[in-house]
Amino acid sequence: MRQDKELTFATALASHSREQGFQSEKHAHEYYQASLLSAVVQGVYDGTVSIEQLLEHGNFGLGTFNALDGEMIVLDGVAYRLDGDGNASVASNNALTPYAGVINFEPAVIRSLDTETQKDALEAQLDALAEARNLFYAVRFIGNIKHIKYRNVLRQEKPYKPLLEVVKTQAEFELNNVEGTILGFRCPDYAVGIGVPGYHLQFISADLSKGGHVLDYTLNSGRIEIDHTSSLHLELPETRSFSDANLSAGTSADSILKAESNDT
Repeated sequence: MRQDKELTFATALASHSREQGFQSEKHAHEYYQASLLSAVVQGVYDGTVSIEQLLEHGNFGLGTFNALDGEMIVLDGVAYRLDGDGNASVASNNALTPYAGVINFEPAVIRSLDTETQKDALEAQLDALAEARNLFYAVRFIGNIKHIKYRNVLRQEKPYKPLLEVVKTQAEFELNNVEGTILGFRCPDYAVGIGVPGYHLQFISADLSKGGHVLDYTLNSGRIEIDHTSSLHLELPETRSFSDANLSAGTSADSILKAESNDT
């Protein structure tokens, strides 16, 4: 009897997806993104979209700030700046972003997580559930995190260095047994250069005081929520730095994954 109740997280979600129609177009809505990750990889850090403008398109998401001055997480319609010291604060509406993605988060799947789960295991389970693998997914975990390792980029000065150079001197942090939220997007492999192929996640503590770009984690217990969309809106910068950037070079999956995972 106990074994019947203790379905794996993947089994429970797969069952829900079959029952509810995980690929239903009725649930699809727009994923809005300012600029391309390939541009950031190449050092295009000048912001063109304000936080106020960004939040008109979504209440959930992530990104960075002008001159790469910290990481960004958008939680429940509020944008937070995660600075080089690992601290979180509410971002000014007038602050600019060179790269961010948001969505109006409406989870199609909500399930509890009650067993210790490491990063690779959880993401493999989520991958198995992505029946529409060529769509964009938004994922959020809320609960107790046994261990998390995260980084925060530091403000850059011109001439800007490419992201792979910047992350070599980034600030890294680790926390144990913390309540918080991990959220972000799963981009399909063909979207390399638009975003990170696979999972791009940010973290913020439950008291909204600390956070950053997720490098590794082990979850204890909490709630997983999953959304998806088939609608993508790209807002590209009309700036000299964007126009002159070698975006083909910035679309290397290897370079993007190294920059995002700190595997340099």
